[in-house]
Amino acid sequence: MRNGFPQARLACLLLSLVLHARCWSQDSISAKPTEPFATWINTAPPGIKRLIDIGQVTFEIDDQELIQRKKQGLTRFRFDYRYRYRFSNSITKPQSSDDGPRITVAASIFVSDIQCSHRVVVGSTFKPESPWKSKLLQHEFDHVSISTDPRLKVLLKLALGADMQFEILAQEIQSQENQTLAQHIENQIATRMKHRVSEIERVTQAFNDRFDKESRNGSESIRQREELFVDFFAPESLQKLDFQSSEILSQYAKAIAKSPWKEHYLLNAPD
Repeated sequence: MRNGFPQARLACLLLSLVLHARCWSQDSISAKPTEPFATWINTAPPGIKRLIDIGQVTFEIDDQELIQRKKQGLTRFRFDYRYRYRFSNSITKPQSSDDGPRITVAASIFVSDIQCSHRVVVGSTFKPESPWKSKLLQHEFDHVSISTDPRLKVLLKLALGADMQFEILAQEIQSQENQTLAQHIENQIATRMKHRVSEIERVTQAFNDRFDKESRNGSESIRQREELFVDFFAPESLQKLDFQSSEILSQYAKAIAKSPWKEHYLLNAPD
């Protein structure tokens, strides 16, 4: 029996008008917002301030990237989390003479400190008198709303924290002279965690893509917001997207039965 305490970081996604993935370093986030962003934050309506807080939103100007991608604005998000694990293993007899012994591993995963951070990127010429009435920030903060949807946090916790079971051929361990069995198992668990993360990224991106399509990349307002957002992260929608961790959907459906997602999307609802 063994405990491990690695820290994992999900690859960030490029949302809004951009569908490309790009990682960004935490070191590049300023400790204090600069003008005009400090004024924006201070004058933000209560709902937006709540999104800035729970979404750990920072702002930046990047004309070069916006010109390169032919965008007026974009929002990036990233999840950070920690996990620890406990595993047991047993040796099973080979089913054929060629396979050799197999090591069956059963691992319990414990996920904690799930956080979501965002960077909203605008151009240097974006200087509206009332930024929070602009279509651009309305659109970008709808993306922030999507990636801070309370149902998504439940999905992350259940999908990342689901138990694992897998097999390793004993000859794989023997062929790696500088790696112990425990190290090999640790690597296998880390790889599977990355796969789980990628799957959550995929479905989250799909919902953001749908939002961009429905709003024509922010050029049109969504009148029936509740009818649109009710489907986001719903178990039925995840099934339609062939969500790979389907074994958790029954538990997930019960866990989000009283989720305050309606109230959440009102935080950025237009006047």
